[in-house]
Amino acid sequence: MKKRIAVALLAGFWILVALGAGQTGLTPAYAQGPAGEAMCGESIHPEKYYERASMVTLGAGFAFLLLGILVDRKTLKAGLIGLAVVPFAAWVYIHFFVDYSGLKRLAFTYNTQAENTLANIAEAQDRYKSEHDTFITDLDKLRSHTAGAHGTNPCVKIIKIEAEWNHWYAEARHLASPDRVTWDSRTGSSLKKG
Repeated sequence: MKKRIAVALLAGFWILVALGAGQTGLTPAYAQGPAGEAMCGESIHPEKYYERASMVTLGAGFAFLLLGILVDRKTLKAGLIGLAVVPFAAWVYIHFFVDYSGLKRLAFTYNTQAENTLANIAEAQDRYKSEHDTFITDLDKLRSHTAGAHGTNPCVKIIKIEAEWNHWYAEARHLASPDRVTWDSRTGSSLKKG
């Protein structure tokens, strides 16, 4: 009976570890565009996800290894030590096979698309300000004024637009990128990544 309980506990623990690793971004996901298709590219997860997955897999590997050392039954000992190989292999994959520089380049590309959308919005804001002596706060109205400035990218989500009489602030994020890009009209035309 104790053996069945131990096996059930270990199986439950391994399932939790596998679910935790699945939520940390080890499997690729694609950002959904406005029409629902995966047209915005492969989603990039923040480095925190990989750090968390690394810690979970390392902890699971050492837990299985320690349990394998402490158990006296030969078959259970071999099974637990054999199970320790899987999380250690996942840890090796995270540390040696994930292309972090490639992910950073891809995130930079996505952030550039968000910056271009904000630049189009800035042009529309300047045009609207010169015509109406105020900035636009309504996103639907703003989209109609960005048509002359190549419009907005459908894969870029405008998170926030705040406008006062003399300045405006916008924040956007590409659907596949973990980063937010901000634009503040008080700083001139320079973009600041946030």
